[in-house]
Amino acid sequence: MLFAILLLFTTFFLPSPLHSQSATTKILEMKAGPQSLTLGEEGIVRVDLTVKPGFKVAKRPAPKLQLEADSSFEVRFAGFAESASGKDPDYFGVFKPLEVKITPARTAKTGKHSLEGKLTYFYCSERDKYCSRSVDPLLFSLEVAEKK
Repeated sequence: MLFAILLLFTTFFLPSPLHSQSATTKILEMKAGPQSLTLGEEGIVRVDLTVKPGFKVAKRPAPKLQLEADSSFEVRFAGFAESASGKDPDYFGVFKPLEVKITPARTAKTGKHSLEGKLTYFYCSERDKYCSRSVDPLLFSLEVAEKK
C-alpha cells in the first residue's frame, strides 16, 4: 500500500527529469549581425527574435535585456513588442525585431568591439505543460569607425 502511494506521488507531483530546465536548449533565438558604427553617432542594431516551436514566451514578467556597462557606448532600447498576437494574450505571438540604439562615445577607440549581456525571460512548453525561466547570454559584435 505504501509503495502504491509513493508511486502515485512521484508520478503526478514530482517533476520529470526529462522536462528539467537543463534539458532544453535556447527557447528564444536571437540573431543580430555585426554592426558598423561611427564615433559619436547613434546606430541601430536590429535583433530578430524567434521562439522555438512548441514553446511560448510570457509577457509578464516582461523579458529583460541587460548589457554589461561599458563607458565607450551608450545603449538604449524601447522594449519588447509583437508584430502579431498569438492565441493567448498572456504570451508573445510574433516578436517585432528589437532595435537597440548604440552610440559610441567620441573617445571610444576605433576597431572591433563586443558588448556582452544576458536576456532573461519566462517561457512555457505547450506540449509538456511546464514553465521555467531562462537566462541566455548574448553578444553584440560592433565595428567602430572614425567620423568622415
